[in-house]
Amino acid sequence: MRRLIHSRLRRLKNGDLTGVVPSFVKTWFFVRRNRRKRIRNLEIGPGQQRMSGFETLNVVDDTNVDYIWDAAKRLPFPDETFDLVYASHILEHIPWYLSEQVLSEWNRVLKYNGQLEVWVPNGLRICTAWVAAETGESTDYLGDGWFRFNERRDPCLWASGRIFTYGDGKGTINDPNWHRALFSPRFLQELLKETGFSEVVAMAPDEVRGVDHGWINMGFRARKV
Repeated sequence: MRRLIHSRLRRLKNGDLTGVVPSFVKTWFFVRRNRRKRIRNLEIGPGQQRMSGFETLNVVDDTNVDYIWDAAKRLPFPDETFDLVYASHILEHIPWYLSEQVLSEWNRVLKYNGQLEVWVPNGLRICTAWVAAETGESTDYLGDGWFRFNERRDPCLWASGRIFTYGDGKGTINDPNWHRALFSPRFLQELLKETGFSEVVAMAPDEVRGVDHGWINMGFRARKV
């Protein structure tokens, strides 16, 4: 017990609050600690490695997470807080009917002239490849290389995996890893414009900052003006 207490005290001293204090306490600790920073960047849904210069927000706590928060809800930041918001493969995990509301919220926390970079699966490319495979016109989908739970590489199972993903792999219905929205390049570009963004441009594959999702990846950069 004494060793456990000393371990937690060391982690607290080093600023690591994961598992030491309740999630809401950790969240508000970092909200308060970071509020006076001059340049602020936020990554929503970070990978295993924290990107340099970014604060992090995720629905699940981890050592690389500052704010434990549901990105589908109003964020715990004042208006015009961040210079850059980066969200890679997060928007598709939020129910499709909340996409506009969520993008408006991400716009709210950006400073004027701030920038949003958002990446999602390219639903149009996935569906086009699926239809082409089912009609015997093409096997382009095989170039994706993603066949979890699909040893026979069936195109219908591949499309199901890419569109819906697989949750925790055990069938837990409310797991945050399920996909709940689908986007095409046209639709996402229109959504960004409708939620107050301008200068909406497609991003190149080499502009991915974190994990590259490869063949199905689709990204847009937009600015708040």
